[in-house]
Amino acid sequence: MKNKVYDILGVLFGNFLLAVSVAYFVLPFDILSGGVAGISVITKEIWGWSPTLIIDIMVVGLFIIGAFVLGKEFAIKTALSSFVYPVFLEILVRFPLELEIDVLMSSIFGGLIAGIGVGIAFRHNASTGGTDIIALTANKYLDIPVSTAVMITDGIITVRGLITYGLQDVLMGIIYIYASTIAINKVMVPKTDEAIALYIITEKKKEICEFIHTDLFRGSTILQGKGGFTAQERDIILTVVSKNQYVSLSSFIEKTDPYAFVIVSDAKEIKGEGFTYEYRV
Repeated sequence: MKNKVYDILGVLFGNFLLAVSVAYFVLPFDILSGGVAGISVITKEIWGWSPTLIIDIMVVGLFIIGAFVLGKEFAIKTALSSFVYPVFLEILVRFPLELEIDVLMSSIFGGLIAGIGVGIAFRHNASTGGTDIIALTANKYLDIPVSTAVMITDGIITVRGLITYGLQDVLMGIIYIYASTIAINKVMVPKTDEAIALYIITEKKKEICEFIHTDLFRGSTILQGKGGFTAQERDIILTVVSKNQYVSLSSFIEKTDPYAFVIVSDAKEIKGEGFTYEYRV
């Protein structure tokens, strides 16, 4: 129950930050941010449609697609996002905030705020809805890193805006996307590169190894250790996982053995099965 409440609060806070970015940075400055907000800016310019209405329609439509593709648990958490994000946005746009900054500052800080919000939602195995669902689908079926998939999706939408807006507007949109991508990456897995090495000392060795093998399809090595103070013999699990798998493994360890001792470090270069070449049959 504690974990569920924590997940709900995380999803709510992530969506609130995204709504702040859109309401106070994207829409007032017409930033081609990518995602449903970027699409709403383009349709506003072409047809004069209400940006918030377009966002609401697209969030609901993409949620229905994501519910079929990404599974029941994801759908439940994303249903919360698909409801609260439009609500937060509608509330915030009714209380406009005049920011005395230029478009460049709006692109940078709006992107960072949005990236933090999306990253928080991702860390809780949910989404803020919208085109994030496309990125998560690409991650699931094509093994494209989530942050990269978000950048590609938003980049396509932003470049499309070149037809409607000028080059300067597109460049500002790219800055927004780049800032949000950095923030997503840092929030999802802080201070990591391509892979993460974990040393795990736990009483639940069998359960954690089984999760690593059957759910993450990664290997593990059992090292022999001895406590310097207690002189007690202990097994240590060594495993290396990708950035996208770290959150799932960390969550499983915390749920299975809250008292586990875990060391997490960057794995700057990994060569071997599952990383630089495919698994052997």
